[in-house]
Amino acid sequence: MKGSFIVLISIALIISAACSSGKKSKKKADNHSEKKEIAKNIQADSIQFINTCENDAFVSELRENVNLNSNGYILTIKSKDELKKVTTHRLDLPPGRAHINYCINEYTVVGFSCGGPCYSQVFVFTKERKANEQFTFSQRIGNNPNLIAHIENEEFEELIIHSFETGKELKIDVSDSNFWNYGHMDTLFMVKNNLILKYTPENESQKQKTINLEKILK
Repeated sequence: MKGSFIVLISIALIISAACSSGKKSKKKADNHSEKKEIAKNIQADSIQFINTCENDAFVSELRENVNLNSNGYILTIKSKDELKKVTTHRLDLPPGRAHINYCINEYTVVGFSCGGPCYSQVFVFTKERKANEQFTFSQRIGNNPNLIAHIENEEFEELIIHSFETGKELKIDVSDSNFWNYGHMDTLFMVKNNLILKYTPENESQKQKTINLEKILK
């Protein structure tokens, strides 16, 4: 009889311990789920929409995680064809200062202020495995998206023409241009292999140069 009583007490203790353990496990799981949900809500609240851009082939959207001091920008590029392919790019840009400037079939351009008159642009390409490129004081060459003009190290006496296709560059002397234009030209466009460049020197009428770019196109 005494033995049976001891067995019953042992069983009761085991059941009690199991119930207690089950309650603790459930409480732990509930706490984990609650923390996960809070973190999810905080993360959702910290992602802010900046702007969007659309062309014939792609839709680009820029968002920013305002809780991050680096790599806080998220650029999403979605193709408009039947594949609906989506690529996501993390961009390390100054917090609160970046937005999409423009987008074409070849790339999306995200620009930001870098202090004073300085501005910079990141070119995010739609072609796979083509790394992003970044330039300061950059300017489009109207009828050729594979070329960009830019200034390096705030040396406004030299305009640099960069080819996205070959990676080659050509420097053009514009030392007589108005300094306060910060290297910005009035007009830039291509006629065959020639760049037509127009700018206005200080206290002078508009000037035009024709520069052959064949050496950087091939």
